[in-house]
Amino acid sequence: MVCSLSQLRSRPRDSYSTMAATLAACYLLVVPFASNSLLLRTLPRECASGRRGRGPESASAALRALYDGGGGGGRSSFGKKKISAGESARVNGVDFSGRDLVDPKDEALMQAQTAVSSLESALNSAVGSLENMQRQLQMRAMQLEKELEETRAELGRARAELEYAKSELRSTRDELAQSRRARDELESALSYREGAARRAEQLEAYVATLGENRVEEPAAPPAPARRKEGTDNNPWQIFSSNQRVIPVLNDWIAIRGADGGEIQISGKVSNHPTIPDGDAIVTSPLVDAGKAVERKIVTTSSGSKYRLATPMTMPSSDSASVKITSSPEKKKSSPRQQLVRARSSIAIPDLTGGTIGNGRYLLAGEATSSINGRSFIQTAYRASPFGKPVGEPLAVKYSQNKEAMKREYANYQKVSMGLRGGSFVRRVEFLPIAGEEMPDMSALVMQRGVADVKAFMPKVGGKLEGELLLDCALTALRCVEALHSVRLVWNDLKTENLVVIDDQRGGVSFRGIDLESCMAVKTAPVDYTPEACPPEFARSFLKGDAESFVLEYSYDVWSFGVFLYEISTGRGFFDGMSAQKITMTLPTFEPNLEKVADPVLTDLISQCLSRDPRDRPSVARIFKHPFFDDASTGKNAFDFLFGMTS
Repeated sequence: MVCSLSQLRSRPRDSYSTMAATLAACYLLVVPFASNSLLLRTLPRECASGRRGRGPESASAALRALYDGGGGGGRSSFGKKKISAGESARVNGVDFSGRDLVDPKDEALMQAQTAVSSLESALNSAVGSLENMQRQLQMRAMQLEKELEETRAELGRARAELEYAKSELRSTRDELAQSRRARDELESALSYREGAARRAEQLEAYVATLGENRVEEPAAPPAPARRKEGTDNNPWQIFSSNQRVIPVLNDWIAIRGADGGEIQISGKVSNHPTIPDGDAIVTSPLVDAGKAVERKIVTTSSGSKYRLATPMTMPSSDSASVKITSSPEKKKSSPRQQLVRARSSIAIPDLTGGTIGNGRYLLAGEATSSINGRSFIQTAYRASPFGKPVGEPLAVKYSQNKEAMKREYANYQKVSMGLRGGSFVRRVEFLPIAGEEMPDMSALVMQRGVADVKAFMPKVGGKLEGELLLDCALTALRCVEALHSVRLVWNDLKTENLVVIDDQRGGVSFRGIDLESCMAVKTAPVDYTPEACPPEFARSFLKGDAESFVLEYSYDVWSFGVFLYEISTGRGFFDGMSAQKITMTLPTFEPNLEKVADPVLTDLISQCLSRDPRDRPSVARIFKHPFFDDASTGKNAFDFLFGMTS
């Protein structure tokens, strides 16, 4: 008989008795014995009673069937007589009425009973062992499942730690980039401090010369004191006239100014605090033209004073006219004379009769469209209560893109409140609604430039040279620095966005404009100018990823390099090319700097135009470039007291 382990485990314990009885019956088939009653007496009580058996036949019934042959009659198939109740005094005793009925056959039956009991015990032991093994397997399975869950939890924790490490790495990288920016800002601040120290030394040297070169003027009459012309209206005059070193003009001549009634003096200056001796200058218009006499002191409209020395000897009427230059042998006009001609050639436009801001400003001249066509720029004047223009001419920029106008004004405000004010035009007023005249537009009223740098260069020889080149480059760099100090990227540095300001002192200065496209660093640009954008943006634009491009400070450094090349040569890299062609050329663009005459400037431009943004210098490093070593040359020693940068 073969049973599987699952069958043995699934059988009830009562069936084991039946199996044992069956085994015993099989054993008795080969063992003869005397009588059925003796077998019944010697079988286990459980088998004889049949209480644990199942089915129609119990263990005792099976054995009886084997002994009796299945029928009655008092004899078995072996021919043995059954023991009746009367023949024996005890059935279960050893003595059966004085006769010992135990014979070898009975002994064999007892041995069979013992064997069956042993088999049943072995079977029960085997089943118990199997059940024990099953419990151990179940416990081992539970242990393995627990270990699996722990392994999964460890894996989850490892993954979380890995993500945390990645985030820490990203944070460390951001902190490193921020530290680099802070280092650049500190370097820039240090360079400014060094420049301020140099200017302070110049001031000390200048003050030391006051006692040696003091010029006394005639004393003013007693009280009531007479107010001196030109001094009370000059906010920059910090010393009284009897304590100033008054420059001297030699070989001077009175010339007619840009306005028909103005008189200016042209001559060679000496004893000037900032201009080298022997240079030819042209003063601002004189306050009193009648004082233009030899050995007299004249005052200009800007408050400057000059002592007139020996006048120029005029040629005879039939001689050719003589041009005044810094050196007689040079026929080329000096930069100062070029500026005078440039200023006189720029006319103030006439009023158009239109207004803006509900009549607060009077419009003049024609409106000029911006390059992108989204805004217009026009000259304007403040309106008096009687509707007449008053004050200096202003510029008003108005557009239907109110969000862009609001962003531009906010950028101006943000940079003006930063540590670096930059050199931007002065803002007068922002009009969220341009008035009843233009209800669908916003307007920004600001300081007016006589021309942008691109339009100004042809008036001074086609390009900027000497002091003009240095001043223009320095102004643009200060504007970039101011924007970067408040985490903004200009994104539109070009010659059209620097304007020329007439400073009313015989010269000009430069100012930055148009912060409409400025965006925060690490954000995407809202628009772009092909001539000013770097190769990395052009590649992103051509791939269709312009909206996901991330602005970095290196963007403006590239634009600054392009700007330097144009103002120093008078031509841009991409003049005459369409916007599409410029964008397609930029990814493989290699700048040719042969037209740049100054090798020092060539080195600076080549650094700014590095193809790899990481190789481009920071603004702080650009300030330290040898090209800007003489940045303070030609500046008034007192400019730093008033925050003047031009």
